[in-house]
Amino acid sequence: MKKLVIGAAAAIAAGTVAGCGAHAYTASVVNQANAQGRQNGTTASAAASTQPVGYTYTTVDDPADPTFNQLLGINRNGIIAGYFGSGAAGHPNKGYRVSDHELSDFVNENFPGSVQTQVTGVNDADVTVGFWSATNNADNTNGNTGFYRIDGSYHSVAYPTSNNASPAVNQLLGINDDGDAVGFYTDAAGANHGYIYSIHSHHFRTVTVSGQGAASVTAAGIDNNGDIAGFFTAASGAQDGFLLTDGGRQTVLAYPGATMTQALGVNDHGEVVGVYQTGSGNSAQTHGFTWTRAGSFHTVDDPNGVGATTVNGVNDNGDLVGFYTDAQGNTDGMLATPASTKKIVEHLSLNPMPTGTVTISRDSDGTIAAHVVATGLTPGSAHTVEIDTADGASAVRLGSFTADGTGDANTTLTSDSPAGEVSSGDRFVLRLGLTGSDANDNALAREPIAQTGHLSDGYGTYELHAVDVDVNGTAQGQLSGNATVVYDPTAKTLSVTVNASGLTPGMHAAHIHQGSCRSQGSVLYMLMDYQADEHGNVVDETRTLSGVNQPPAEGTWYLNLHLGDSNSILSNGSPTLSFRPLLCANG
Repeated sequence: MKKLVIGAAAAIAAGTVAGCGAHAYTASVVNQANAQGRQNGTTASAAASTQPVGYTYTTVDDPADPTFNQLLGINRNGIIAGYFGSGAAGHPNKGYRVSDHELSDFVNENFPGSVQTQVTGVNDADVTVGFWSATNNADNTNGNTGFYRIDGSYHSVAYPTSNNASPAVNQLLGINDDGDAVGFYTDAAGANHGYIYSIHSHHFRTVTVSGQGAASVTAAGIDNNGDIAGFFTAASGAQDGFLLTDGGRQTVLAYPGATMTQALGVNDHGEVVGVYQTGSGNSAQTHGFTWTRAGSFHTVDDPNGVGATTVNGVNDNGDLVGFYTDAQGNTDGMLATPASTKKIVEHLSLNPMPTGTVTISRDSDGTIAAHVVATGLTPGSAHTVEIDTADGASAVRLGSFTADGTGDANTTLTSDSPAGEVSSGDRFVLRLGLTGSDANDNALAREPIAQTGHLSDGYGTYELHAVDVDVNGTAQGQLSGNATVVYDPTAKTLSVTVNASGLTPGMHAAHIHQGSCRSQGSVLYMLMDYQADEHGNVVDETRTLSGVNQPPAEGTWYLNLHLGDSNSILSNGSPTLSFRPLLCANG
């Protein structure tokens, strides 16, 4: 199965490459001061940046096949889409995802029942697109069908036309956060036709290039503004890239002196990436590039490449993915991150969890209702709630609820039977687990994790205040804290220094997660446990992770300090009562 971009069919050398894991290199990008783009068919010069742009290069090859890898898309969270296998007979394409935070953890992603799959794009919600084939023929004439994968389910996509190539060719190459995917189909005459496909409405829209005599159009990337990057072939056979904005502005991208230019990706800042070719025949070489309206073209060549580098994807952080051909003739995946020697420091406030409100009401029959809106609970956790008297006795039992998979709850509970009036000294209490008739009672489950102040106003809306859990009944004070997160790009270390109070004395697990305190996600980095002293304080404790290629993207992560230690917060992969988030900060 062949992807229709230059460089996708690099020569394969027999055997494997020694030392083919992830290696980091730093090099500078060539500054092309005279590079130009053509807007709406006319030539418009763009001043180039006065300083070269530097990147740190990392080779990323799936150990399942270190001889052929291509990285084709990357999202804001650093999730990379790609595949291994050249597509030659007996060497099929096999798709995968991998995170730039854990470059050794490849996750296979292949369309069910397919023989070959390429994963070509991924959005910030981890929805992927690509194409698949049911064959792996020696002559590389394999039909293919586009697909998207969402919430673990695969869906085929093929443009509705009777004018298909034989075998049919449909490929999805990119997707934005709105669920708009771009790609192309090939007609019976061998010409490509670009299109946009909505994975939500299932509608197609064509992508055309005007005024250029385009005989073939490929739509390769789309950003959240609706801008599309791609390339077209004119009747003369010349091939140039293009950028089409959602507002209808068309810019033709032709690298100066190049014999071919393809635009393959675009981010929300209008940065376009792709590949251009110089020379022809045996002297042909390919080079990656980035392009912006402000800075025009910059060449991007992996330092390990031998005249063959392609940049296929770019995220909003400016991280690039693609591939290159090495000295042994292997095709290697390439990750290029903007180089920096400046430390990144973030000062964060650790906030008590959970947070929220409860609205107390009573109907004419005397039934008490509590509408609970809460965030920062353990994902999927179940909780008993009740109204207690001033001395801690249960006054009104309101049953239980279960938080959703992100730790949120929005639910209304009612008393089992008519109850008396709420007293001004009563409190609404949310307990750590299920208690009484809800479950097998235990001391930890009975502990409150959030409560209101006195219900002095009777019925109405009250704030929920988080409290620590201490089965020994020892008051530790108010939960509070702060953290300082430092990323050192030179040492490739990520350090987290925590100060906190109001904790249960002992060890507390801590993680950096994907998502936010209000919408919890998977773990990005596991930190060594933090030690709270006999007074429940953590004082200037630092945990440092090494081998971190780049910091988590701003606004996409959070720091959680948990109730229990690392050995107690999970059981058979599921959260226990001890998982309860105590303090949380958004990064």
